[in-house]
Amino acid sequence: MDEPHVFRLAAIDPGEAWCGLAEFDLAPLGGRLLGDGFVDQSRRGTIRLMQCRTLTPHDLYGELERIAPLIHAVVLERYSLYPWMAREQGFSELLTAQCVGVVTDIAVRRFKVPVFCLQDAKGTLKGGRAQAARAGFRMKDRALGSGRFRYRGPDFDLPGKPHRRDAAAHGVFWATTNREQSPILLAR
Repeated sequence: MDEPHVFRLAAIDPGEAWCGLAEFDLAPLGGRLLGDGFVDQSRRGTIRLMQCRTLTPHDLYGELERIAPLIHAVVLERYSLYPWMAREQGFSELLTAQCVGVVTDIAVRRFKVPVFCLQDAKGTLKGGRAQAARAGFRMKDRALGSGRFRYRGPDFDLPGKPHRRDAAAHGVFWATTNREQSPILLAR
């Protein structure tokens, strides 16, 4: 049964072969979520991670179509082709960018669910994990990032491929920093 005033958020980490999908319940207006059946939650009970999975892009599209009538917003990592990656991406079909387009089309055009794109993927991942650690989510120290952006830091204590943990970081970052749209911040 739905709790009154629960804001449902889907956070997505798009990719070529694998995508992350994290589903959150947020308690707006300074409220607190009650009950169980969740993966993890913030210490105050205002952010609850309900599901967190790694899916193929095709499976992600089907899952988004299934949950779209139940959610209030989608948070999506914006795809950017970095200059230092341009040569490596030559002749690429840019499948991650295509994934972003399909997700946006499903959410906005078909279901009228707003999509919020996060501008800086690396910054939001690191920031989202830091916010989750401060909020009391279960975290584990891991090697994160890649190439010259490699570092050690807190990450969600969830097994499996990193894409789902990245999606969780995007969702927590948006929920804790977006003062214009996040329901847990609008009450402040």
